[in-house]
Formats: sequence, C-alpha cells, structure tokens
Amino acid sequence: MKLLVLADLHGDIVCVDETANLMRESDVVIIAGDITAKGGRDEAERIIDAAQKHNANILAVHGNMDRDEVRLFLEERNYSLHGIGRMYKGVGFFGVGGSNPALIKTRSNYEEHEITAFLENGYKKIQMAKSKVVVSHVPPKGVRDRTHLCIHAGSTALRDFLVSHSDVDLCLCGHVHEAQGFGFLENTKVLNVGSVKGGKFSQVEISRDIITVGEKRLV
Repeated sequence: MKLLVLADLHGDIVCVDETANLMRESDVVIIAGDITAKGGRDEAERIIDAAQKHNANILAVHGNMDRDEVRLFLEERNYSLHGIGRMYKGVGFFGVGGSNPALIKTRSNYEEHEITAFLENGYKKIQMAKSKVVVSHVPPKGVRDRTHLCIHAGSTALRDFLVSHSDVDLCLCGHVHEAQGFGFLENTKVLNVGSVKGGKFSQVEISRDIITVGEKRLV
C-alpha cells in the first residue's frame, strides 16, 4: 500500500496541484491537519474537492488551526479519522485532530485526557488489524516535536498511548513544521511530515511487516 502524506496546507491549494501526480499513484492520501488558513469549512471544502479529483481515498484529521466545522465536514465526507477507526486493504487507520493546549489558544485544542479518549475510541475499531497507523495532527511528546524555540510541543497523551500500545506500527503527524523527519517511540515509527505549504511531504509504503518512509520536497 502506497500512502501520500500531507500536513499543514494552511489553505494553499497549489500544494494539491503540485502533488496531483503522486496522489493519483497512491492508494490513500493522508492529510494530517491544518487544512485551512482561516479555519472555515468553505476553505477546507475547496482543498478537499481539489484533492479528491485525483484520489477519492482520503483519510484526514483537522488541525489546531481548523475550526470544529472542518471536523464536521470531514466526517460528512467519511474522510475523518478523529476518534474514528477505518480499515483499508487490511491496514487499520485511526487518529486524533487538533492539538493539546499550548501557551496560545488556537481554534481546536483538546485536553490531554480528551486526546486519550479519541485515540482509544478509534483504536477499538481497528485493533484486530495486522498493521496499525495512527494519524495525529500533533506529534507525541518528545519525538519530532521540537520547535525552533527548543520547546517540545507534542502531546503527552499520544506519547503515553503509543508506549502502552506497542502494536501501533506508525504515527503520522505534522504541526511542528521545523521538526520534519522520523524517529521511534518504543516500537512505533513516528513520522512528522512537515508542512506541505513549506514544500515538505512524505511518501510511505506498507508491505507486509515492512514500512518504508520517504521524506520529500516540492521542487
């Protein structure tokens, strides 16, 4: 299975155009939040409509800069993974949108105990899957979450969940643009894809028990 993973579009529809060929070549397009710049449904709908012209298999979460109406829109389209688990070709996907609280309140923030509940609810739906992928806008605390101010901005709830659920193979996230790259948390590979608005994205291939990650840049 081939995944194209985008995050932090921030309303830039050019990102969709520039990755169109890769979308068509992928089995699933993953969008890990911050779809909009201004936070509204109309903006999200414009981005998603453009993407689904190239690939109708979209799985997404809203970001902390997206309003709750974006979450509702994604649920209406059956694309949302926020607190939801979905199976696709034997791979289980689940996720959480928004972000944990920060010094500056943004449009979609959740307390850490709420993040735990969203993750648990989605996981229950896919726990029998051989391969499991969590899509979170925010990274886990301490892994690919270091800001340019040297602050670890990730979620402790996501970190603790991954430590206690060692069967989750891959965590796809964004949020901290400058922390693009991958690391490990126990048995889980954590991939922060960076901001596609800033020219960064990733391709992932899942083949049996092997997950291959390619970090990419727009030319």
